[in-house]
Amino acid sequence: MPLTLDTKLANSSPESATSRRSSLGAVLLLVLFVFWPAVHYQLVYDDLNQLVHNPRLTAWSYVPGYFTTHLWSHRFAAPHYYRPVFLIWFRLLYACLGAPSSTWHIASILAHLVTTACVFILIRSLTGGFKGAALAAMLFAIHPINTEAVAWVSAGDDLLLTMFLVLTVFYYAKRQGPISVPSIIFAALAMFTQETGILAPALIIAYEWTQSRFKNAVINAIPYALSSLFYLAFRVNALRTPIVVSAPSISMGTMVLTWPRLLAVYAFHLVWPVHLSISYDVPVEIRLWPLLLLIAVLAGLLWLVRSGCANIRFGAAWFAITLAPSLAIRYLDWDDFVHDRYLYLPLVGLALIAAVWFNRLQFNHTRVAAAGALVLALCWGTRLNLRIWQDNISLFSQAVRTAPRNPVFKNDLVVSYFKDHRDSEALPLLRQLIEQYPNFPDGYRTMAYYYRQVGNVSEAERYYSIYASISSQPEAP
Repeated sequence: MPLTLDTKLANSSPESATSRRSSLGAVLLLVLFVFWPAVHYQLVYDDLNQLVHNPRLTAWSYVPGYFTTHLWSHRFAAPHYYRPVFLIWFRLLYACLGAPSSTWHIASILAHLVTTACVFILIRSLTGGFKGAALAAMLFAIHPINTEAVAWVSAGDDLLLTMFLVLTVFYYAKRQGPISVPSIIFAALAMFTQETGILAPALIIAYEWTQSRFKNAVINAIPYALSSLFYLAFRVNALRTPIVVSAPSISMGTMVLTWPRLLAVYAFHLVWPVHLSISYDVPVEIRLWPLLLLIAVLAGLLWLVRSGCANIRFGAAWFAITLAPSLAIRYLDWDDFVHDRYLYLPLVGLALIAAVWFNRLQFNHTRVAAAGALVLALCWGTRLNLRIWQDNISLFSQAVRTAPRNPVFKNDLVVSYFKDHRDSEALPLLRQLIEQYPNFPDGYRTMAYYYRQVGNVSEAERYYSIYASISSQPEAP
């Protein structure tokens, strides 16, 4: 059992324990060094509306309202997200660091470090090996795919969610009795942090099923299911419904046919994480053969996993379960449903699988050199991909390169140029946007903003009337 192995590790010599603590400290320092440039970056994208322009973060008296309203109640009327613990996190940052600024990046980096430490203790507890757990946690921490989750302050819920779910499974695995109170508490915190936290019972079932029988797994997950009902009661009280989703942008069949393309993009980013962005052009798929190929690949992977040890099966289950919500793309924007931060939580499962392999591997000089080269390459890749998050112009310029057919980010880039007084770069891009997307209303609103700033009231009113006319038209199905 993992706990028996972990006990053996705890009883090792003081020199060995000191060496292990030093090694883990070195890993965390490396992670801190890699992500530290972000502390000088500006707040970008949703940070302004969610943080800077959010009066509910300024006083503790607002906290009770976090549990009775939706995340964007300070800004928009339509409720989609219920994340009170996430708002408490921001309130804590406001109290400790002051008004939202670049210093808030420090909290995101520290949260990533704590999450990495939690991933390490979970993997070490499950596998019983320090070497494999440390290497796997390091690869989890420095993989460039995590730059979006760490560098974007508004994505802090992914960090907190992952930390809480990892601790949920950790305390469940080391429980002494039939239930673990800390595990249930962390599961509830995950649910109140982000909607994906509702998967906590599924993770408990997956873990217990790999250790014993399915019947035992279902029985042991009952307390977590009760926590889910508790969460849903609060959610219904705040949103008046347990589920709030946008109108489907594509059909169910198109969504399923697009899954192979979507998963291929995620797999490519995991293996070759270069030129990452906040948005990608991933057109929907209408052909059947990619889905058939995906089914064949998944069948082969399932066969390989079934013959593996319990930790490999649980790691694969973790990856599949936590990635599943990101596949519901018909409820997301049709041209913006791929985000690298969706892989932050699933990456824990891959780290567990990697740890099993690392523990079995005998390291010689050649393999140590190869491992060192891989670590350096990942650190270098993370630093390169981190740069696009330094300000809105860098972020949206990259988005325009990786998603040239998305008018939203092109308009965001234009607005950023105007705010930076770079009108000579903004105007040609804005005219191109309006010509390319004549039915995109925000382009006309941005042009109205420009003419209002330069004092041309008649042109500003003309463009604003076009914007109002297009906005009042129903969207095409």
